[in-house]
Amino acid sequence: MKMNELKIGDKFQTEPYTFAKKEIVDFAKKYDPQYFHIDEEAAKKSIYGGIIASGLHSLSGIWSKWVELDVFGEDAIGGAGIEQLNWSAPVRPGDQLVATIQVVKMRKLSDGKRGLITLENIVYNQEGAEVMHFTVKGIIRA
Repeated sequence: MKMNELKIGDKFQTEPYTFAKKEIVDFAKKYDPQYFHIDEEAAKKSIYGGIIASGLHSLSGIWSKWVELDVFGEDAIGGAGIEQLNWSAPVRPGDQLVATIQVVKMRKLSDGKRGLITLENIVYNQEGAEVMHFTVKGIIRA
């Protein structure tokens, strides 16, 4: 989907992403080896009371579901950055996350063939609690 087919306020919703304990631990061992992500016994003594997913794992998991929606398809050119990223609640084994993504800004780039689009992403768990909120910029065909 090209930028000229979108409007400010357009919304999309991802399919759920489920976080399995083994996946949480494996991801964290490789990329974020903090005790509350990888050690069940130590995590029980933490403020979380058990294993939680790395925030970067939460971001990666839900981002994969956005990409699978294939909204932009071959009109996607690349990412331009993350403006804001907040984690508001821990993600635990078995949690299912979904994201609501809204187009909040768009502008054509100087070549007129590409556009910069800003997307607000609000991520909820299966209980409807917000767990993450982030805003990203991407470049797509105009």
